[in-house]
Amino acid sequence: MIKYFFFAFLLSLNLAYGEGQKISHISIQGNNRIENQTILSYLPIKVGDSADLDTNDQCLKTLFDTGYFHDVKVHREGATIVIQLEENPIINKIAYEGNDKIKDADFKKEIQLRPREVLSYAKIQAAQQRILEIYRRLGRFSAKVDPKIIRLPENRVDLVFEIEEGPTTFIRKINFIGNKTFKGSRLEKVLQSKVWHWYRFFVNDDLYDPDRFLNDQQEIKKFYNDHGHPDVRLISSIAELSPDKTAYFLTFTIDEGRKYEFGDVKINSEIKSVNIEKLKECILIEKGEEFSGAIIDKSIKALTESLGTMGYAFINIEPETLKNAETGIAEITFTIKEGPRVYIETIEIKGNDRTRDHVIRRKIRIQEGDAYNSKKIKDAEQELKDLGYFKETHVQPEEGSAIDKAKLNVDVEEQRTGELNVGVGYSTLDGPFTSLGVRERNFRGSGQTLHSNAMISKRSMGIDAGIIEPAFLDRELEGSVTASANQSKYSCSHKHNTLGTTFGLGYNLSEMWWQNLDYTIRSEKETGFNDKASAIIRNQSHNALLSMIGQTINFGKLDSRANPTKGYVLSYQTSFAGLGGTIKYLQHVWNATFYHPLFTEDVILKVSGETGMMQRMGKPIRVVDSFQMGYTNFRGFDFQGIGPRDKKTGDPLNGTRMWRQVTEIKFPSGLPDDWKINASVFNEFGCLWQPGQKDSNTQDSKKMRASFGAGILWTSPFGPIGISYAVPYRSQKYDEARRLQLQFSNIF
Repeated sequence: MIKYFFFAFLLSLNLAYGEGQKISHISIQGNNRIENQTILSYLPIKVGDSADLDTNDQCLKTLFDTGYFHDVKVHREGATIVIQLEENPIINKIAYEGNDKIKDADFKKEIQLRPREVLSYAKIQAAQQRILEIYRRLGRFSAKVDPKIIRLPENRVDLVFEIEEGPTTFIRKINFIGNKTFKGSRLEKVLQSKVWHWYRFFVNDDLYDPDRFLNDQQEIKKFYNDHGHPDVRLISSIAELSPDKTAYFLTFTIDEGRKYEFGDVKINSEIKSVNIEKLKECILIEKGEEFSGAIIDKSIKALTESLGTMGYAFINIEPETLKNAETGIAEITFTIKEGPRVYIETIEIKGNDRTRDHVIRRKIRIQEGDAYNSKKIKDAEQELKDLGYFKETHVQPEEGSAIDKAKLNVDVEEQRTGELNVGVGYSTLDGPFTSLGVRERNFRGSGQTLHSNAMISKRSMGIDAGIIEPAFLDRELEGSVTASANQSKYSCSHKHNTLGTTFGLGYNLSEMWWQNLDYTIRSEKETGFNDKASAIIRNQSHNALLSMIGQTINFGKLDSRANPTKGYVLSYQTSFAGLGGTIKYLQHVWNATFYHPLFTEDVILKVSGETGMMQRMGKPIRVVDSFQMGYTNFRGFDFQGIGPRDKKTGDPLNGTRMWRQVTEIKFPSGLPDDWKINASVFNEFGCLWQPGQKDSNTQDSKKMRASFGAGILWTSPFGPIGISYAVPYRSQKYDEARRLQLQFSNIF
């Protein structure tokens, strides 16, 4: 009896709610802008479907998800579904108030809302958070954003973001706990994050950045690992925001661990044919030296390169460190294992929206079908970074279609490669000057460089334009063409005008050898001689055609081309003028430069030497074609301040023989690193003699000139500023000194 009663109850309940009843009509109410048919297309039901208990909820959720409606109500009236709607308004205008530090246009690029779109409260919240994130990137963590909706007729609204930017939140202090070996000031230099100081108004690394903070943690570990503490642990790293949100305090708690020195170093090889004795030359570790993870990595790289040249492409080198905590000695064993034989299946390039594939591929020294080589892959990533075309470059292998195959993924992120440089400045040589330069380093994604420069100063003016093709004839040849026009003023008041073109071709002979060939054709004209000018200069050819072929060959290895600290470069340059034209001479110049750190990595010794000679080919060598010495290439003396002179007029006659030697030590100035001011002391020796044409009125001497002095170089936000003061302590009475030299330029 109870069962029948329960069944009857369920049946009545089903009938009461219309469970299973077919829908005969869907009534839509309240919509003014959106058509009924459009709304019906969104619904998960249609006329003729059976309704159940979830039908109302499904309709409600679906319509809210469209983002078009502020309110939705759904109910049943028999077999009819009634939907009552309140449409979201249309955005008429978006405005920003109170934003002084960020332009409206910058917000428009970042947020998703646009005029004439349907207003969505979810989008308003997303835009509000995005604006706050923009301010956080600028270090303004106390910024506030209050969205206001101003209702207009016809269900339209103006959306106004009222912004209170707040003060900049700087890093006020960086604390280190547990550091016994190194002072906090030394560890701060390792970090990318910096403490705020009043003079750091051109940089933003004193603003808290979570990504930069994470990188700082890795840099601390690396620093300790490279300075004798392989067991270092970073117990905690905390970034605290002050209650008023105006300052950040960073705290690093460090467990330094024991300090270690290198002990014995061994090489074990599971490949019997490897010559272990020969490989020992690649080990950079010396017994008794401070433990350094960086030196271990460099030794692995040197071993890998050496084994690669021996033909071992499939090898793995695993370092094993055996540490004795009692003695503080760490013994290193490098084990050479035969790795799996893997070949490159495909190379896939992604992210190069502008740069063409072949420009990237020619920098990857490994091809499809080649044996996998980790060194070549690392070199490829570095070569792509050196191009300067990309913000980010990643070359990563992944598994291929088989166990012995690998895919090479090259992911790049393009960046702007065009440059417009406008410079103004002053130097004690040229006086006030201004310059304009335009350069495109990746023209139309082809890798070509187009450049043009113009400069005008008290002493000279000129313009040049050219193109550089890094893969001339689709080979590893760097071809270039440059056209130029210049006018220079000399001490005897005459002007030297030139108009010409230079063609160049450069190529690598090997990893350490580079050669460049060039050909120059140029017309030259000298005008404006005064009556007091040297007779030697006035009687030389004033209209000439130069047709010259030359070559430069370089040998060496530097740790950095832009800012070398270790290594050497040797070069030999020769030029032959006389391949047609009216100017004839043969010129040779030898140069050697060495860099080596002293005491610390920040103190760099630079020693350079140069010597040259010119030989006449039938005609006397003109003054303008001869070597010049002074000012730019010999501090302490004026421009053309050293060398032969006319006794009567004092005009410089330059020379066909020269030598010069410079010893310079560059070191930190002692001022805060953020100022980017370095200092140097130097000593220069040299001589210039034997003019191209000599008579009885010529003063000439082979005696050495010498000067010593000091200088500073400020890499300022306005451009490099260099000041040097040199004192000549060996000179001839007719030489012209200039002790103070100033160089300043501005690029913006």
